[in-house]
Amino acid sequence: MTVLSACGGGTEDPGDTTGEATSRAAASTSASAQSEKPQASAEPQTSAKALSDAQLQSAVLVDADLSEFQMSEEMAGMPAPEGAAKRISPAKCQPLLNIAVGKLEPQAQAFRYSVAVGSSASGQSADQIGVEIKLFALDQADAEHVLAQLTTAAKSCAGYENGGYQAVVAADAPGAGDEAVAYKTSAAGSIPIWTTVVRSGATVVAFGHYTAELPDEVLSAQISKVEKVAG
Repeated sequence: MTVLSACGGGTEDPGDTTGEATSRAAASTSASAQSEKPQASAEPQTSAKALSDAQLQSAVLVDADLSEFQMSEEMAGMPAPEGAAKRISPAKCQPLLNIAVGKLEPQAQAFRYSVAVGSSASGQSADQIGVEIKLFALDQADAEHVLAQLTTAAKSCAGYENGGYQAVVAADAPGAGDEAVAYKTSAAGSIPIWTTVVRSGATVVAFGHYTAELPDEVLSAQISKVEKVAG
């Protein structure tokens, strides 16, 4: 090593400080270069793989997962609609329609649709709360892309034409999963619909609800079940 050579044992004259200074400078430069090197990550990040069709089915909520809601059996396991969503204007709003009709871009590898039904605080059957739940299995990179598109659209899209003008307003997203986005869609003469979309790993979960606040019981139960299945 350079430091040992500078300290003695070489052919240099002990009184020759020039060689010693040069060696010390070289050692200092080497140490500085080592300290400036970027440290390699001890645990490289791995991307989550898409859930299989069977795994996604096992992530669908059932009555036993909820206390105040019941799952609509005839709606559970509904297959993904085929083809691409129709094109709308302006184009920046397209991701909002895609998630509404279950036709993502890129297309999900597996899809499930279900509905949770519960009673409101009044207890009246006419005031029942319904939450639509869509589960999309994608590779993590695709899932992140879908959330990025939705986040941009929710902030930049004021509304779009789809059988009438649909006004769009961004809403507060819950702190759930790895990332989330929320927004409200409303049309003249229709009840407003809030959409909350959560990414958990490689799975995208879209909740459609008719009240501004998504029932926490449904949100927590569904994301927890997706996380459990994904392992």
